[in-house]
Amino acid sequence: MILFFYPLPEEQIEVRETLFFRFNGKKIEWVVLGQDGQRLEEGLSGADLFNSRFSGTYDGFIVFVVSGEKVLMTNASVPSKQKRKIAQAVPFVVEEQLAAEIDDSVFAIGERNQKGEVHVSVIDEEVLEGVLVLLQELDLRPNKMISETSLVKSKDSAVAVIEDDRAHFMRPDGCGITLQKDNVAAAISVFEPSNGLELIGSASSLESLAIPIAEARANEVNVSEREVEFMGFSQLCSYFDGSETNMLQGKYKVEEPIPEIGREWRQVLIVLAVGAFLHLALVFVQGWHLAKKADENRHLAKALYDEIFPGEKNVRDIRRRWNSKLGRRGADPGNDFLGLFASAAVGIGPAELILQNINYNESRGDLVFQVFASSS
Repeated sequence: MILFFYPLPEEQIEVRETLFFRFNGKKIEWVVLGQDGQRLEEGLSGADLFNSRFSGTYDGFIVFVVSGEKVLMTNASVPSKQKRKIAQAVPFVVEEQLAAEIDDSVFAIGERNQKGEVHVSVIDEEVLEGVLVLLQELDLRPNKMISETSLVKSKDSAVAVIEDDRAHFMRPDGCGITLQKDNVAAAISVFEPSNGLELIGSASSLESLAIPIAEARANEVNVSEREVEFMGFSQLCSYFDGSETNMLQGKYKVEEPIPEIGREWRQVLIVLAVGAFLHLALVFVQGWHLAKKADENRHLAKALYDEIFPGEKNVRDIRRRWNSKLGRRGADPGNDFLGLFASAAVGIGPAELILQNINYNESRGDLVFQVFASSS
């Protein structure tokens, strides 16, 4: 089965310490780098001691570094920018470079280089599954899985970092490979004169390569040497900058745990969302209720009008007809019959008066009540 991975967006990693670790035989080699890139601690231990030091609640950023010999770093020229088309084309573009069948390989697609080519990291599917099985024995889970080779950075010329009995080669275009030291001489000899090569390593490691270096220079290959006091896992991890292709993509992607403050804000957002939903639901229910009452009142007004004025037909505007019948022609409803009657009739009940007759003159706006008081 072919697995296609897509490049993840640039990760927003909180400023915190970073734990790098890799398998070294049956041991685990690890190093912790601080926010400024300085080495805080390092060690080589078994899984039990590693778990006791780094539990599942470890809050640093965790990077697992897989052996560079197991990963081929190459490029694929795919003009399309659509992820689906890139995923379909990449295996066939790099097929000739693979020792295994493409159906048995996992392709991790990274960013593009300056030429527009897509970075591709290829690993055998069984190898990756085997690594993941070993990682299951640990309490923590890595946020990112990268190749040792990807830690080497190259700009204008190829770079080879000599680490113990191995060498990590990286070309400016992003192609890289890790070789055993016995094969370094052959790798140096194939460099074209136009390509420069920078070798980084300890004095003893560079001295052991003196003969192939001299042969490359004799072939006009620009070979430069940069001596460091010691080149080990911690020094290699110091080159980490976050641009390395992450192998944990697709179904292997590890979800970042939500920090406590994030959980609190999420709860606040949930409460706000529920409140907004309930408010909208209440407004909807109120609107539906008012619309229903308006329909009921409209039917009652029509029935009352038909009862009082049974002879009239084709009555469309009940309000206008009522106003016309009640003499409400002015803009001020307080001067019509209903307005005057409402104002004058307020005191009849409390005064225990009996309304006997009402006389209303529309032209003058006069309203006369004829009342009498009951005898005590």
